[in-house]
Amino acid sequence: MRLRRTAALLLLPLLAATAAGCGSGTGPGADTAPPAASPPAAAPSSSAPDRPSDATSMICNPYFRQELAGALGTDIVQPLAPTWEKRVYSCEYRYAQGSMTLSVKELPDTVTALAQYDGLRGSAGAVTDLNGLGEAAYKRADGTTVVRKDSFVLTVDVAKLPETFGTPPRSRADVAVMTATTVMICWQEHSS
Repeated sequence: MRLRRTAALLLLPLLAATAAGCGSGTGPGADTAPPAASPPAAAPSSSAPDRPSDATSMICNPYFRQELAGALGTDIVQPLAPTWEKRVYSCEYRYAQGSMTLSVKELPDTVTALAQYDGLRGSAGAVTDLNGLGEAAYKRADGTTVVRKDSFVLTVDVAKLPETFGTPPRSRADVAVMTATTVMICWQEHSS
């Protein structure tokens, strides 16, 4: 019951922050149209070009960065430098007080994604399940959150953030859940 109440408290400011729309391209610093996003359900195929899907690349685009800055009450101090290697797309969000890394592993299908997620969960030590986030989610002892959605596995690694972070201050575990929730909201918005 406490976990649901905490999740509800986290979602209220998040929904307000994303009301303008992920990747809407409006607001300060928006000088180009946002990239079109394919729905997360569009699993990469073996014949797909060796680049992340639009949904995956959303985690490191300027529009998502703005949404996240609004949700967390702070922005990055260095530009994002996304990487794409072995079907993992990632970028480090560097703040004055620390950093977090967002990554998405694209798998060929949901069965493989489930196996990947289960493998990560099994090697994570003590975890706490997070109900209602993606198709399955958990957080590790350091606050890092892992979410499975369709054929994607999202990781929000907050181990390099201080114990409390953002404005207003939140635990780094709450920051990870807020960030993962923001990604899920953006994916849902662009899959409709």
